[in-house]
Amino acid sequence: MAPRLIYAADIWLASGSSALSMGMTVLLLVADAWLLVWVCRKSGLSWVYQGFAVIMLLWAYPVANFMSAFNVQIVGVFVLATFAFAAMAFAKGSKGLWLSIAIAATAGFTMANGILAGFLLAPLAFILGRPGKAIATAAIGGAAIIGVYLLLATGSEDVLCTDVYDTQKAQSYLSLQSIGSMLGYLGVYLGAPIARIVFRTASFTDATLIVTGVLGYTGLLVGAFLSLRALFDPQQRQRPIVGFLMALLAFLVGTAAVTAYGRGVECPVYSAATSRYGTSADMFWMTIVLLVGALPLVDRPWARQIPAIGTLLFGLVIAASQPFIVKAMIVSPGLSPVATGKSGEQFLGGGHQADRVGARTAILSSTLDIAALRVIMLEPDATTLNTFDFLRRSRLAPFHPEWAALLGKPMPAGFNLRDRSCSGAVGLPVALPDGGWRIGGMLRGTASQFDHIVAVNSAGLVAGYAMRSPGRSFGEAAMNTNPGWQGHVNGRLGGGSVAVYAFDPDEKTACRFGQAGLPSV
Repeated sequence: MAPRLIYAADIWLASGSSALSMGMTVLLLVADAWLLVWVCRKSGLSWVYQGFAVIMLLWAYPVANFMSAFNVQIVGVFVLATFAFAAMAFAKGSKGLWLSIAIAATAGFTMANGILAGFLLAPLAFILGRPGKAIATAAIGGAAIIGVYLLLATGSEDVLCTDVYDTQKAQSYLSLQSIGSMLGYLGVYLGAPIARIVFRTASFTDATLIVTGVLGYTGLLVGAFLSLRALFDPQQRQRPIVGFLMALLAFLVGTAAVTAYGRGVECPVYSAATSRYGTSADMFWMTIVLLVGALPLVDRPWARQIPAIGTLLFGLVIAASQPFIVKAMIVSPGLSPVATGKSGEQFLGGGHQADRVGARTAILSSTLDIAALRVIMLEPDATTLNTFDFLRRSRLAPFHPEWAALLGKPMPAGFNLRDRSCSGAVGLPVALPDGGWRIGGMLRGTASQFDHIVAVNSAGLVAGYAMRSPGRSFGEAAMNTNPGWQGHVNGRLGGGSVAVYAFDPDEKTACRFGQAGLPSV
């Protein structure tokens, strides 16, 4: 519910361009970084730990959360949980109690796992030594959050909890094979950020997935050891930062466990390393490191510097991996981001951003290219085209710029399509089973100065859109300079042949560089 307010504001204020939603994602992470720096400083943790927290929160590994406005909820729920636990741990009296309940409630209405924040408030209050009345209030507040969530969820056919009580499904989930799948998913989920650095790859083989799982469970065992040590030391567990970090760690592990339960049986294990889970997995390792800094694990003063030195080195390695992570996410691997078949490798977002080019031109051209659209949606079908047409008529989302909503219309006044010509190549168009065509080719000479391409039919109407192909190297991807191009022609507007133009919507200049003969569908 809460993210929908942001989506609605984006439609009202930014024409559905996602600018406001994406900006909110960044602001949430900056706010979380500020909070953790404040917590560390208030608790006496050195600049090393403060810097490490910032590096982990702003690491590029969870890049998927910066590629889709929808993922503001994924970032938001973890930020809100962090603030809820900080309010309980550091704000005094009833003010902190009620503030933590209010923030936890917002987390619960941001994403399903947010109800875990409400569930953990009472245990956190107990650990911190809060009065019995405060513990009871936190328990009632947490129960209310869960109760209201479930009450609202029972009216929806889409929520997973409608199937939880299915006897056959419950029995299949309790089989040894299913439990093993869940445990494997959990390990890969938690271990993926470290494995990404260790193997320096955008893909994993079966062997590296096993190592990834081992890394995840190593982190889990370290977190459990630190938490148990703190729990059995009343003086330490009642320190605000220790209680805060234990609650945050429990929330992160609980989220990973719930995700493994929901997806571990029906989804391949490598999907646990998808970058959208990176925000929580990164915070998992960040929380463990901060807990190491917060607890006096050794008595000798000189020995206490060893964790700080290790944290500094760890942070530098993470920071140094930024270019590799960014490159892995924006450079086209030349393979599908799903499974690559007999090679045994699975790309986990390596071509995610690159593969969206085909989806975008299919949307702009209202063409049902199922293979291209599956990069961004689960089951594209004929009704999907109605959504594209509605968005175009309303000038929302990708259709907000004037040039993007020209399908079926002539080019705007000011574009003289016969004035200029430039060189380029048009490959053989491919007819799509559900109507329309894929087109592509190369840009040369003056045509390579343009980023936008349109296909115009014999009636002078825009019949399709194309864009530059994804970069094959970091330089091509960052500067958008791949001379190749790819796109789609609408099935209703194409037929016969189309002229292909490179154009600049800002300068109102265009040049024709090719002709595409369209085969019958």
